[in-house]
Amino acid sequence: MDWKKSFFLLLISLSGLLSAQKKSEKDIWSGTYLVNEINNGASRVTDTLVIARIKDADPNEIPAKEKSDLVRWSMTSKRDGGNDEITVKRFLFDAKNNRDAYKEFGWTDLHKSGKMNCIDGGHFFICQTQPGTSVTFGKDEKYFTKTGVFGIWLHYGIVELEKSKT
Repeated sequence: MDWKKSFFLLLISLSGLLSAQKKSEKDIWSGTYLVNEINNGASRVTDTLVIARIKDADPNEIPAKEKSDLVRWSMTSKRDGGNDEITVKRFLFDAKNNRDAYKEFGWTDLHKSGKMNCIDGGHFFICQTQPGTSVTFGKDEKYFTKTGVFGIWLHYGIVELEKSKT
């Protein structure tokens, strides 16, 4: 084999390796989730959400403060017939530029240690932590998450989510 072919094969191999490294980040959000509404200690499934990884945000079309994290997901509700798809993004955490969406809830240290991750949909957010965790909101409020996945909807409250195995 001549040196040109060898060099070309080397470039192709390196390109594949670099591409695989870039895509190696684990997607902890994509999947189907049962939404369990909790009233007076009783739980009932009220919706099913489907979250899927989509194309990254265009840095030219988002505010400067969001450019440190362009990763996005779509979310649809089966209760709404899957017609309304919204885009969700991770809680902004950019310590270098002093942007920390976890700080408001007192979860910065949990996030830094890999024990709390949240996505933001505007009027709601969804978080993942360890199953069987008591999550503190501010100083007084606590929520026990059996599954480790919970959501908070503005004007609605807290729901427990359960990621479907299928």
